[in-house]
Amino acid sequence: MPSLAMADHTIQYEVQGQGHPLVLISGLGTSRLFWWKQIAPLSPHLRLITFDNRGIADSSRVQAAFKIADMADDVAAIIDHLKVGPCFVLGISMGGFVAATFALRHSRLLRKLILTATSAGGPTHTNASDEILAMLINAGGKDPESYTRMAYTALAGPNYMQTHPEDLDRIVANALAKPLSPDTYLYQLNAINGYMTTDGVANLLDRIAVPTLVLHGDADPLVPYVNGQNLAQKIKGAQMKSYPGVGHLPLIEAAARYNRDVLDFLNAPIP
Repeated sequence: MPSLAMADHTIQYEVQGQGHPLVLISGLGTSRLFWWKQIAPLSPHLRLITFDNRGIADSSRVQAAFKIADMADDVAAIIDHLKVGPCFVLGISMGGFVAATFALRHSRLLRKLILTATSAGGPTHTNASDEILAMLINAGGKDPESYTRMAYTALAGPNYMQTHPEDLDRIVANALAKPLSPDTYLYQLNAINGYMTTDGVANLLDRIAVPTLVLHGDADPLVPYVNGQNLAQKIKGAQMKSYPGVGHLPLIEAAARYNRDVLDFLNAPIP
């Protein structure tokens, strides 16, 4: 699998499919395997670029703290390396923080933007419940499989994982196949905390000038639905599509509709 050597770390990436390039940015603690329900449906239409965020899975471990902006710069480096800009960029959750920050720092490389289950951070952010936040912060004390099952059952919409055990099994298998470094998890949590306090994009959304689609489940327990509404209201011309009864994982919980919404938006003419 190809890799990109940076100054102090290496990013592993994959390129699959054909068509205009789409970079997929995963969320907290997850690897490129998170997109398993998107690869086959999207790759006949798009050139998919997936990668492991710094310190995650097959990318090299990192030895120092970083910010969401640093992760956005990693995305720009991959795009420059592959010479595929301007391209489409899609981020989920923390990956959405990265995607929105990328849109502001590297607009020359961006054609269209999709923000899934994410937020602008800063003073406009509406938090999850204390219970959900405590679950993410206190990840220790359980074996990886038990914690993954508990966390993703809580993050999905009501009863989703109970009625779709095959999806929960796949999430667990992906997590066990690419074990998460505790240090990297803490670095990501610290980067998220910075985004929520000083590094967010809440006051800069009107500077995002590319066509933007916001996708959000209305039962999202981690990044409440109002955060997606805020993005759609503040980004000029943004579209928003909602997923009734869906939690934090629309790309898994409502994959068929999610993939169709992505393709419809990316295939539409650019104004």
